[in-house]
Amino acid sequence: MSRMRESKILLIAPFSKEAASLLEEQGLTLEDLAYDPLLEEARRLSRERLLRALDARTPARLPVTNPVNEVYSFVAAKLIAARVGRSMLSRLANYEAKRFMELSERLSKEELIHLAKSTFSVNLKEENGLWIDVTSYSNGCSGIGGSRWRLVNRIVRRGYVLLDDRELRRLLSEYVKAKVMDTPRVDLPPPLENVAKEISDAFAKRMRRRYRKPRKGDFPPCIRDLIAKLRRGENLTHQARFALTSFLLNVGWSEEQVLDLFRSAPDFNERIASYQISHIARRKYKPPSCETMKNWGLCPGDCGRRYMLEGLD
Repeated sequence: MSRMRESKILLIAPFSKEAASLLEEQGLTLEDLAYDPLLEEARRLSRERLLRALDARTPARLPVTNPVNEVYSFVAAKLIAARVGRSMLSRLANYEAKRFMELSERLSKEELIHLAKSTFSVNLKEENGLWIDVTSYSNGCSGIGGSRWRLVNRIVRRGYVLLDDRELRRLLSEYVKAKVMDTPRVDLPPPLENVAKEISDAFAKRMRRRYRKPRKGDFPPCIRDLIAKLRRGENLTHQARFALTSFLLNVGWSEEQVLDLFRSAPDFNERIASYQISHIARRKYKPPSCETMKNWGLCPGDCGRRYMLEGLD
């Protein structure tokens, strides 16, 4: 691969095999990321990545930086986000996936195939079209909705699925998301820990602003319990998610507010969660009765209410 092409890959895909080789050659350490004066720009860019991820801004163009800083800032941002918590890491994963989806349009078909094979070990072949093996396809589209992604609606031959260039980029963006989410949580040197504290405070402030009760009155204990479980990073049952979502929508929360709350769930999938929330909102479902909540095992105790919206509607 030419030097120019490698630089292009590093700028667009700082998670690539080429990026991993660069990090190994340079022998980058946490201390280098935190203290090396030559990496000041990388530290600044890592903070910018995190703030953009927090605000869900999609980058409109390539950052004005060099490939090395792009890779180093990506690594620093991942470690800082993981230090803040899985909710922040999930936001960064979504940001990086969207960033790649946009910027990967600048990759040629040859470069895209190279990236898929070398970085994600995706099995691809070209025979009157672009084909991906069923396993790689299923792994990539597990978090993508829409009937057209179902295997029964695809052309499948001898264990391979036919797809176009854009579909390949969409699948790879899901691989990017999974790669970011796989970042371990480690202790950071003080300069990076300070950035983590700043991002954590900004994240908490944003959540407090989003989760203000839009109407007077206390939520019933069952709802407070479900919200507390989500914020502790626990999974909720299907019934619990329906009860919580329908209640919050009925007391004035927006779909975006509810979606943000569910980001703390370990199995959070933005596409699926967004679809389910929108479905409940469109159908204008009322929350389940107190009797139903008891039958579902979601009632922590008698609160004196006859129905969940009592005192709030």
